[in-house]
Amino acid sequence: MILKFSRFAALAVLGLCLSGSILSGCASQSAPLAQAGSAEELYRMAKRSLNQGDFLTAIGTFEVLGARYPFGSYTQQAQLDIAYAYLKQDEFDNAINAADRFIKLYPRNENIDYAYYIKGVSHFSRGGSTMERIFPRDMSKVNQQWLRAAFADFDTLVRRFPESRYAEDSLARMAYLKDEMARHELNTAQFYYQRGAMVAVVNRISYLLEHYDGSRHIPNSLALMAAAYEAMGQTDLQQDTLRVLAATAPEHPALDKG
Repeated sequence: MILKFSRFAALAVLGLCLSGSILSGCASQSAPLAQAGSAEELYRMAKRSLNQGDFLTAIGTFEVLGARYPFGSYTQQAQLDIAYAYLKQDEFDNAINAADRFIKLYPRNENIDYAYYIKGVSHFSRGGSTMERIFPRDMSKVNQQWLRAAFADFDTLVRRFPESRYAEDSLARMAYLKDEMARHELNTAQFYYQRGAMVAVVNRISYLLEHYDGSRHIPNSLALMAAAYEAMGQTDLQQDTLRVLAATAPEHPALDKG
């Protein structure tokens, strides 16, 4: 598992604390850890830190729990909580790795749907920041591999666990992702059109129609495809495309021109 500095920092600090090799501030933190005699006590300590937003301490304590008690329900839940803590810190790669580890180690766990949900949200959130609340991202310009991975995770969750409490949100995110990925393809096709690369336009729109059926960008995509066929002198294909457009969006302005 590839982890960022924070995880190693958490383990290092906790290790130093447990060894009693640093000063009183750390010692005050290490004392409860050293005294915690059961998996439940360690889990409650870690969960308390998690609920207080102290994600670094929470991750480190969950890791100590896993090292001391590699088996058991608390250790399983701790792995999910680690994924959640990384997600809250915007450490998306680490969150995905932790969720993947949970899926591989505990494929029959009753919370496996949550692991897929964390993976999906982590892929979905990549490239974002706190500034996103003020200036929302243009998702059509985000790395499309991330969006496709998020869609696949949500799709897995919905297909395997249709009754999951996360299914409704996953479906909503899938619909949004489908539209944004379609918009990316349309924007790329428009780029090619402006440069006279009509074959590339047709190929891009064909991909869009095949993979993102139902997107709200379908009518404009069909209109652009018809324009590309017209520019290539492919009148029959142009008219066929316009007929599909008429059946899809009868009021589209491209039909008047056609």
